[in-house]
Amino acid sequence: MSNEQSRRDFFRLMGLGGVVFASGLAGCVGAGGAAAGAASPGSRVKSPREDFFFLQLSDTHWGFKGPPNPEADVTLKKTVATINAVARKPDFIVFTGDLTHTTDDPVVRRARMTEFKQIVSQLDVKALRFMPGEHDASLDGGAAYREHFGETHYAFDYKGVHFVALDNVSDPKAALGEAQLAWLEKDLEQLPRDVPIVVFAHRPLFDLYPAWDWSTSDGAKAIAILSEYPNVTVFYGHIHQEHHQMTGHIAHHSARSLIFPLPAPGSAPKRTPLPWDPASPTHGIGFRSVQPDGDVGYKLTELSVGQQAEPVVRVTAKKFEFTPSTIHLRRGVPTVLELVALDHAHGFNAPALSLRSDITPGQPVRLRVVPEKAGTFPFHCDVFCGDGHEEMTGTIVVDG
Repeated sequence: MSNEQSRRDFFRLMGLGGVVFASGLAGCVGAGGAAAGAASPGSRVKSPREDFFFLQLSDTHWGFKGPPNPEADVTLKKTVATINAVARKPDFIVFTGDLTHTTDDPVVRRARMTEFKQIVSQLDVKALRFMPGEHDASLDGGAAYREHFGETHYAFDYKGVHFVALDNVSDPKAALGEAQLAWLEKDLEQLPRDVPIVVFAHRPLFDLYPAWDWSTSDGAKAIAILSEYPNVTVFYGHIHQEHHQMTGHIAHHSARSLIFPLPAPGSAPKRTPLPWDPASPTHGIGFRSVQPDGDVGYKLTELSVGQQAEPVVRVTAKKFEFTPSTIHLRRGVPTVLELVALDHAHGFNAPALSLRSDITPGQPVRLRVVPEKAGTFPFHCDVFCGDGHEEMTGTIVVDG
């Protein structure tokens, strides 16, 4: 199965309404320790970037309680369960700040970070990366954050892309500071000029709406450094909504939060959470998938946290192949196989899972399965469809 097909399956299996942001803007089309499969922080990108995708989760505000999200104690847990229910996993997940909700009590702050870390440790992915928001770090200069998650700014390479996480929250003046700017300049100057660069930040680096603290006081200096490189894209959080803007050739994309939405910049007298709508299926919250697209662009898909449908896997049949030929399921997770014949009458037979159906063109068939044990189970076409009929086979892989 191709990486793009795997990514489409991920979104379909989420049971979520994904909307692809496809823009002609440059930089967008359509944690700490090193990740498994990633280069060490000091290594340099040398190979062209490969296909992969990651998830950006932002502004989870663990510990928040209030009317803007009466489900605050379960929203993050539901998101973890949703991601885990999908067999195809993102390469990594990055949390772009405000992991926890602010508190003046350092004991409570650390307790919330411990609880947050325990919840997200249940994510079944190879690597998690973190960075602080002002709710996590501004009151103590990031001390509690570093105890739990490591450095507040860092860099790493992954599959041909150089990633940089910046800290514009530990300083209560919303500054990066000269030391971090010097570090950024030194980190980037070791790169080949044409390497794609992705920057993670919590606050916007540009002046989106300074009256609401939606800016970085010395962000212009960072943008000046980044502007020396042709392929730069910035992903950030903080503003609790999707927003896309260019500074020169650099594209900046903010993500929705996982706690409550905020008004559009300057659209309300105050920066206060939008009211909770019990009838809304999404409540204006969600997260994002990011996938390289072409040489330097990125395909963004906005995903909502809402009522989850049973996962659906679409399987097409034509002479003499099933697509996908390998179907990934999870033990104990109800899943619907949607079988579609494209050219001829076929059959689908997975004897070990007691799945069997004829498939007729123009008449999709849905089979519901709840795998009870992990393993690899063969399936085949059992309606003769020509000389290559015997080769029309596949496997169902059930992960435990």
